[in-house]
Amino acid sequence: MVAALAGVRVLDLTRLLPGAVASMMLADLGANVVKVEDPNGGDYARWMPPLVNGVSSIFAVNNRRKRSLILDLKHAEGPAVLLKLTASSDVLIESFRPGTLERLGVGPEHLHAANPRLIVCRMSGWGATGPDAGRSGHDLNYVARAGQLANGSDAQVPRAQVADIGGAYTAVASILAALYARERGGEGTVLDISLAEAALPSSMFNWAERVVPHEEPTAGALTGEWACYRAYATADARTATLAALEPKFWRTFCDAVRRPDWIPMHSERDAQPALIGEVAALFASKPADDWDALLKDVDCCFAVAMPPEAIHTDPQFSARGMLGLGRDGLPWMRSPLGMPSGSAAGAVPGYGEHTVEVMREAGVEEDEVLRLIHCRCIKAGHVDADHG
Repeated sequence: MVAALAGVRVLDLTRLLPGAVASMMLADLGANVVKVEDPNGGDYARWMPPLVNGVSSIFAVNNRRKRSLILDLKHAEGPAVLLKLTASSDVLIESFRPGTLERLGVGPEHLHAANPRLIVCRMSGWGATGPDAGRSGHDLNYVARAGQLANGSDAQVPRAQVADIGGAYTAVASILAALYARERGGEGTVLDISLAEAALPSSMFNWAERVVPHEEPTAGALTGEWACYRAYATADARTATLAALEPKFWRTFCDAVRRPDWIPMHSERDAQPALIGEVAALFASKPADDWDALLKDVDCCFAVAMPPEAIHTDPQFSARGMLGLGRDGLPWMRSPLGMPSGSAAGAVPGYGEHTVEVMREAGVEEDEVLRLIHCRCIKAGHVDADHG
């Protein structure tokens, strides 16, 4: 089967997580992705510990199947080189603060002058417009503004990058839609992806529940304030999760633990504090494995929490080939796109490993490549990191 994006060329100018995940998913679909890195160390993620034989595991899991080119966009000739690369590309992804490419002389109008069919995907924290467009931020700030922390009595730092990963998926969906529209007779376009906005759908249920007038304030059924939907500590200090939102699941749970007296309290608001205490005491009476043995085959929406270091041994994920460790000891994770994309393993690009190769493909003559290297506009690396 031909990969869905075979023949699509992508320039990835981003750093760290959102853009890297987005371009990796495009690579998994068959796109030819070139990671454009600056000459001062490139993507910060390259050097984040833990390192395996000098390669960051964090960088490896997000950047397989790509090629790396080192280009100094601040060099006098850097913008012209980028425009040359753009001419033969289909997609350009960038994550600079709004206005940065314009200041460098390679804003969307310049990029589209070089290639009218180019799809420019701009990823930023707050979006390209609005009063906070130029403001700094990270995932924690975005989810806070999106209503996810002031959403109960025990606000905590999320242990996942909700906005960053949500932004990656939003970018991929937008890019695929733009490619489809272009193939139906359209031209290139500019996509404005806000990580904060990508976090908003995660608050959709609670926002819709609270924003409309109602007779009494609600804590929200999905915030841990209801006994049927909550994480509980087990006797061995692990975590069991119960998500028996529907009455049928709650009834099945209560029957399984021999507490039929709890059944009518499922959605009684005043009963919740005491009920939570009773259910918590029950889960604290046995270790997690005992609860898993009792409830995993009971139709009540139950699961034991897995620590991150153990998820690659989870039998469900393993059966579907979702993630694991390569022969080189580096982690890999397959994009959960639900369509054939080949093996999840792939080469992790060395810093600047493909500079000369990509420049040649863009039609730059050998003498010109050597001149650009000599004047330090581009840089050639030689590090290989086999992976898979």
